[in-house]
Amino acid sequence: MTRHSYDLFVDSRFVQEYRANPLVLVDAGARGGLKRNWEAAKPHLRTIGFEPDAREYARLVERGEAADTLLFDVALSDRPGRIRLFVARDRGLTSIFEPDRSFLDAFPEADRFDTVSIEEVAADTLDNLLRTRNVDDVDFVKADTQGSELLVLQGAEHVLASSAVGVEVEAEFTPMYKGQPLFADVDTFMRRAGYHLFDLRPCFWKRSIGRDAGGPYGQIIWADSLYLKTLPALEAMIAGLEPSRRKAKALKAISVALLYGYCDYALAIAHALRSSFSDDERRVIEHRLRAVDAEHATVSRIPGRRRVAAALGRLAKALRPRSSGWSVSQRGLGNVR
Repeated sequence: MTRHSYDLFVDSRFVQEYRANPLVLVDAGARGGLKRNWEAAKPHLRTIGFEPDAREYARLVERGEAADTLLFDVALSDRPGRIRLFVARDRGLTSIFEPDRSFLDAFPEADRFDTVSIEEVAADTLDNLLRTRNVDDVDFVKADTQGSELLVLQGAEHVLASSAVGVEVEAEFTPMYKGQPLFADVDTFMRRAGYHLFDLRPCFWKRSIGRDAGGPYGQIIWADSLYLKTLPALEAMIAGLEPSRRKAKALKAISVALLYGYCDYALAIAHALRSSFSDDERRVIEHRLRAVDAEHATVSRIPGRRRVAAALGRLAKALRPRSSGWSVSQRGLGNVR
């Protein structure tokens, strides 16, 4: 199944619903603009971006990102105030935490983390900032803030409980920055907030001393992590919404599941939230979602598919240049690659 050979928005009869209630994506760490995996959602997407790096914020504004994005030059955290940014030589590695060179220096290109300046910037919680802008509906939160992601999520507890259906968050398994929270801390927080871990896109680093030795994988360092709200949490959230908003939220939960390729979960969501739809709408949704599943099943029934896939995998591994693989990660996150 390709990304995306099906309609994320289920059926044309729901177009007006999505126009009135577009998907709302919060992008904490908006450097580089909208990520490629969200391009398919653009027809019915509103983005709220946060980028505290003044240079990158100005670049986003200059290239027009602010035209279709509500953009803030503010750092998200767990409380309002002023915070320090350790600006890195590679500005994409800038963090509110100081780089842990006792760990990083064992790996190639550690000078990317060199602190070239320390700047003080304004910070606030996502909950506070959205409240001041009268934004009361967010569907998805993406956090990539170089070590401070847990603080971002802690400052978004209301959003996560009352409206968000999914989260994509980068988290480290070992400290790249001094005192930063790690994946275990993020995962514990997200599970307590009512979310399932669906996927990880891990990144592995090889140490400089053995960069060209052995296979392509080194130590797992960080991963992009995908969380989707559990069905009980979705049901509880939907029950607390006004009737006019229940259908829209149910549709957007289905769209997020489809965006990341989880047709089975989209079907489970449609069933769990079936009271949000009329009988005819339920039949259309199930028909469309099962058609997506059938398309995938047709490919999966090709005789010898597993043997061919295994052979191609071995060939790809054999042809991969050893010298270029000190940092290796998967290509995508979710059930479509």
